[in-house]
Amino acid sequence: MAAIISYGSQAKIPLDPFAVTQTVVGIPGAGAELATAQVNISPANPASFSSRVELNGSFSLTALANSQFFAIIRRAGVDIYRSFYRFTTTTDIQINVLWVDGPYLGVHNYELVIQNDSNLPINLFGPIAFTATAIGGEGVI
Repeated sequence: MAAIISYGSQAKIPLDPFAVTQTVVGIPGAGAELATAQVNISPANPASFSSRVELNGSFSLTALANSQFFAIIRRAGVDIYRSFYRFTTTTDIQINVLWVDGPYLGVHNYELVIQNDSNLPINLFGPIAFTATAIGGEGVI
């Protein structure tokens, strides 16, 4: 039977699109960390030896026409998920990302990042949420 080994999350609620936004500058390669999460896959727990980490992120943004960016999930500063988005019209949209990681035993830090890939600014608003759930046990993998 599967069991939750560890859970980590961060939520930034609310960022009101009419009052507070976070702007990712219009410089290609400029990025912004949106949220972080940490899990501990302990060797003392037998379920850890057949585990995975499910990562879920969600954020909203306003993208101008011809803007493009990457939504990225990083483990210990290394990209493990990267998705490209391009908009041909000005758009308000909610982006959801999901990735399943198979890390080794130990403590793992994850980051949800947005990286601008155009000369146009991207305005983020809330809520921004990111969760990491380590699941293990019989039948998980």
